Amino acid sequence: MRLITLICALLLLGCSSNKANKQPNIILIMADDLGFECIGSYGGTSYKTPNIDKLAQTGIQFNQAYAQPLCTNTRVKLMTGKYNFRNWTAFGILDPEEKTFGHLMQDAGYSTCIVGKWQLQSYDPVRYPGSEYRRDTGMKISDAGFDKYCGWHVGHTEDKGSRFANPTIYQDGEFLDTTNGKYGPDIFVDYLNDYVNSQDDKPFFVYYPMALTHDPFSPTPDSNIWSDEERRMDKAPKYFADMVEYADKLVGKIVDNLKAQGIEEETLVLFYSDNGTHQRLYSKMGDKVIQGGKGLTTQAGIKVPFVAHWPGHIKEGQQTDEFIDAIDFLPSILDVANAEIPDDFQTDGESFLPILNGESKDRRDWVYMSYNPKPGAGKDHFHPAEFVMNTNYKLYGDGRFYNIKDDVLEESTIEANSHEEKLLKERFNGIIDSLKKYPTVGHIERLDSALDLIISKHARIDLVAEGFNWSEGPVWQPRGQNLYFSDVPENKVYKWNDLDGLSVYLTPSGYSGETTEGGQKGSNGLAIDANGDLILCQHGSRSVSRFVSLKDSLSPVFEPIISNYKGKKFNSPNDLFYDKDDNLYFTDPPYGLGKNGKSDLGFNGVYFLSNQGELKLVDADLARPNGVTVSNNGKILYVAESNILRPIIWAYDIIKPGVVKNKRIFFNPGEIIKTSVAKQNPDGIKLDQHGNIFVAAGDGILVITPEGKHIGTINTGRTTGNCVFTDDYRYLFITADDYLLRVNLRPYAK
Repeated sequence: MRLITLICALLLLGCSSNKANKQPNIILIMADDLGFECIGSYGGTSYKTPNIDKLAQTGIQFNQAYAQPLCTNTRVKLMTGKYNFRNWTAFGILDPEEKTFGHLMQDAGYSTCIVGKWQLQSYDPVRYPGSEYRRDTGMKISDAGFDKYCGWHVGHTEDKGSRFANPTIYQDGEFLDTTNGKYGPDIFVDYLNDYVNSQDDKPFFVYYPMALTHDPFSPTPDSNIWSDEERRMDKAPKYFADMVEYADKLVGKIVDNLKAQGIEEETLVLFYSDNGTHQRLYSKMGDKVIQGGKGLTTQAGIKVPFVAHWPGHIKEGQQTDEFIDAIDFLPSILDVANAEIPDDFQTDGESFLPILNGESKDRRDWVYMSYNPKPGAGKDHFHPAEFVMNTNYKLYGDGRFYNIKDDVLEESTIEANSHEEKLLKERFNGIIDSLKKYPTVGHIERLDSALDLIISKHARIDLVAEGFNWSEGPVWQPRGQNLYFSDVPENKVYKWNDLDGLSVYLTPSGYSGETTEGGQKGSNGLAIDANGDLILCQHGSRSVSRFVSLKDSLSPVFEPIISNYKGKKFNSPNDLFYDKDDNLYFTDPPYGLGKNGKSDLGFNGVYFLSNQGELKLVDADLARPNGVTVSNNGKILYVAESNILRPIIWAYDIIKPGVVKNKRIFFNPGEIIKTSVAKQNPDGIKLDQHGNIFVAAGDGILVITPEGKHIGTINTGRTTGNCVFTDDYRYLFITADDYLLRVNLRPYAK
């Protein structure tokens, strides 16, 4: 009998020891579009939130918690622990190559589950411009690091269905067919609780990105009209109050289930939000009315509730002004799990576990945000921003400086007048500079206020890549958001994008023989034709060619489109432009022939190649025809002549495709070149969406109005060859000697 008693005692001791050593469970709840002003414990008086308030009262409330202004920005940041500039691709997209906290928690020995809103696989509708390059490029919910899942909006936007009444729910590999008459948030929480109740041996991590309280603002099962099935899809802001209170009810349901299972003290519950409240909504904090600021970078758009509840571990009733950002959750969750961040994984966040434990720790006393809501359907009215802030002050990357304690809406910028403000602004500038993805070079010379409407005063010139012999001929490919450009002497074409950076795309790019017939071997000007093919002006082979195939970067295959005029080889096709009908204009100067090379033609020409293959000589009287483009209405041909003795930008009236008249001087940059440092003669030329001319000359890119007025220069500090706009005309890329530069033309807005 004594032996049996001893065995039982040892078994109980072993069970107790295992329970004590078990890693804690974690449930992360993230509300959708719920600002701090909506929560009672933060002073909100418009809605009843007793369950969330109780989490704060029995745990800790963070009064300086922040999120990105829009949901995808926060979700990507939250799940990967990285600032958006490191892995942002597009709205509604999570790069499928990323590791999430789901993957890392699986590696830490946890059972993982996600319920609720996904919206990270495919966002743009079919007809939205550029959608073909982004649709279905994101991460599938089944690949995100969760053993179990029950989600909404797991595929294309047009297939997402309702998230509330009669919802469309994808659960563990199949769509549910039993949701008619049900409420989506109820299905999610029931699944969550069932999952929690089924766990035994392993600790669990649950991520619950709520569908509530995002619009459409519609009735909940607790609304008076829910019994009327035909009105369950009603939409009106008045239902927002019901939605907030139902979200609070579901939080209570989750906590009550933990209590019923006897695991409340073993489970850390975190409640957070992805951004501020919708701008259509007004809420009260006592007598103060707060308008929602979703999408904005003001406090109403980025300050959110965050409370942590862990009985027996977190001292009750605490409040803290420690700064919390979405990047902090991943390292904190791993810290709670007593798991190391992998050596090959980068996170920008800092663990807040010491705060939960009541320990003092030096953490950052500021928040930095890199915010880019684009590209994405319905996001055109939002604007990117970059800033750093603390409780009292905020500095944007464009230099705007605010006292946000006294000016919450950021209506008036201030100068750093006091010694304290000067030191703080200098410190904030240092933070922004340290976190900028690219260094800044050069400057923008403003000769007329009209330039401010084209290039923001806050624009800067970013150095995105360097180390080339002579960079040239950039072209933007919307599919994949890639930039291609030539290094002419090195006989290479490079590819660059903001996520993957720089890589050699193909080499050789212009001539594949052992000896050249002239000077430069490589490609120069590049273009994308109507079929999406890369077209190259090839100096070495003296032709305009189509890139056909690529087994690897050293094995490109080209197909000549045109290589001669009346049986005589071109000199060295240099720059090219496709009009709206896919007709091709190109220039043929002697640069590729080298110093001793001889022209077969005996002249340098401007040519037109129709979409039917008919070649016409447009002008044979230019000494050095170089950059070429056509006005947006198709009526004017512009050619930049790099004639040292007489540098001119010419204009011709297009009578019909390939036929011009009224040749005239559009702009003479001679004096600008004489007084410049770089002495660059006119080279590449592009037009923006308003018809303004951007031409390489002098010390960078001259900006000239359609009327021929020089209103400013993007001074690159280098001899500059060419430039190109992105498909949305937001960015200008510049090839300048050994640099690849980028200018965000309209970078910041509140």
